[in-house]
Amino acid sequence: MRYLINEYVEDFGNAGSKARRDISSILGRNSTTVINLPYDSKKSHISREFETWRTLGRYWNSATFKGQLIVQFPLRLNKLDQFGVLKMIKKFQSKVVIIHDLESLRRGDESLAKSEVKFLNKFNLVISHSSNMTTYLREHGLNTEVRELYLFDYLADQKETGFNQGSPISKKFKVYFAGNLGKSLFLENVPSSLNDILYVFGLNATQKMKRELKHFMGFVDGEQLPDKLKGGWGLVWDGASTMQPTGLLGKYLAYNAPHKTSLYIAASVPVIVWSGAANTRFVTENFLGISVDSLGQIQSKLESLSGDEYSKILLSVAEFSSKLRNGEMILNVLRKEG
Repeated sequence: MRYLINEYVEDFGNAGSKARRDISSILGRNSTTVINLPYDSKKSHISREFETWRTLGRYWNSATFKGQLIVQFPLRLNKLDQFGVLKMIKKFQSKVVIIHDLESLRRGDESLAKSEVKFLNKFNLVISHSSNMTTYLREHGLNTEVRELYLFDYLADQKETGFNQGSPISKKFKVYFAGNLGKSLFLENVPSSLNDILYVFGLNATQKMKRELKHFMGFVDGEQLPDKLKGGWGLVWDGASTMQPTGLLGKYLAYNAPHKTSLYIAASVPVIVWSGAANTRFVTENFLGISVDSLGQIQSKLESLSGDEYSKILLSVAEFSSKLRNGEMILNVLRKEG
């Protein structure tokens, strides 16, 4: 039997909370007992602690411990609740941890890597984002089995449709960007050739973005957003520069698997990724999109695609779209042998 410890994750309309909720939903539908740790903001701190420990106690038995325990990392629990979860982890024969973020990379603070690796080494299997992330963890002492995910699943309301409708040429020249616009300052200085075809969705747009972007579409909830992206391409980029992703955000792209990529592919929209991103090889080898060194290359890259190349990408993206919307990525990596 498989068990998942499911923390309460408030929906802030961002990728991080959706990725966790989707994994809980997918596993819950597929022979996994989801241990929902209770959360009630109206209760006192002590009452919430009592409820959490009582919930864990229901599964504190030898029969349960023969199964497999799955945890999503990093834990968002307070210290006392984490203590209970850590004691429970020790009891299980099979333990799996799914990484969502590494704060040592995201914050650019390698002093955090020691504690991250110490936690991850408690598990028999670590689900990493990419080979780059795995190498980083190995360099900091990770010594357990690792499998790479590369693409997170993305549950959405979108119905199965024919994704190769209309003229491929017209769809070729429409580019979408969706996300937390406050950390995407490159949108303040988009090349004019891209601005003409760029449609931007998200929260926290600066006044300059609202003024300069030709197609600012505002915020759409993550569950409905895939249905708003019709044809075209999805851009995965971060930081302040249009030349290449810069700063901590740019560095993080070299290690992580952005949930934004999954959003686009779930909508059957091929992606445009930075050539230095961790998932570039996965994207190009699976014909899920193209890579560019800078945003200024997008127009010429799209124009250089032949009709056959574009059709091959659309077919592959449609296939992966079905996988992501049905939770197949995490299920496949969990069932994969050795």
